[in-house]
Amino acid sequence: MLNFSVRLGLGFATVSAILTSFLGISPSVSALTITGTSIADITTQDIGQFFTVSFGGQINGSNQDGLLSEAIFKVAGFETVNHVINGITKELTQVKFEVKLSNISTGSIVTSRTSAIGFDVSSDLVKATIAGIDATTQPLFSKAHLNDKLFEGNSPNLDVCFSDNNNNCRGGQSGGVKTGETGTFSTSLYFNSSVKKITLDNLGVRYQSIDLA
Repeated sequence: MLNFSVRLGLGFATVSAILTSFLGISPSVSALTITGTSIADITTQDIGQFFTVSFGGQINGSNQDGLLSEAIFKVAGFETVNHVINGITKELTQVKFEVKLSNISTGSIVTSRTSAIGFDVSSDLVKATIAGIDATTQPLFSKAHLNDKLFEGNSPNLDVCFSDNNNNCRGGQSGGVKTGETGTFSTSLYFNSSVKKITLDNLGVRYQSIDLA
């Protein structure tokens, strides 16, 4: 079942891209317990459960009031599948999430755009894919990148991130959600078949196109 362990991830960004601070997580059902900001021990028992992640923001290393995003994750699948990797069919563990991402910036933030989201996982990723949450819905982001940065400079790579940039998660496109907007996407994460539980950690989003009052 899901549980939560303490951890807070911060970093730096350029003037045009703002690093988020990870404000907290809340579950959708009272059976879950919260002791921090990592989503730990996600298993097959958690299919159908939701959790909400709240993000603040920093500009040049300083917290920026009103720069806010929210992501609601649904555990949509956790199973062993046969999947083709480089032309070879392999037995893998597939973990599927449906994600609803909102830019809820307010106050002095006239406009902003949440242009990417990413996180670390506790086991080595073999592959990540992205799709719409159903057959009629276009995904918010078009690309899933492994071992990539949300921010320039010395910020660490994340295990996976999602954006509209073909090459990385650091801008260059106009995708994402602007202030007051919401978008959705589905992602499937693939691991070695021995993986029976995973933990998400160091969740972050990237902001661009920021206009302050």
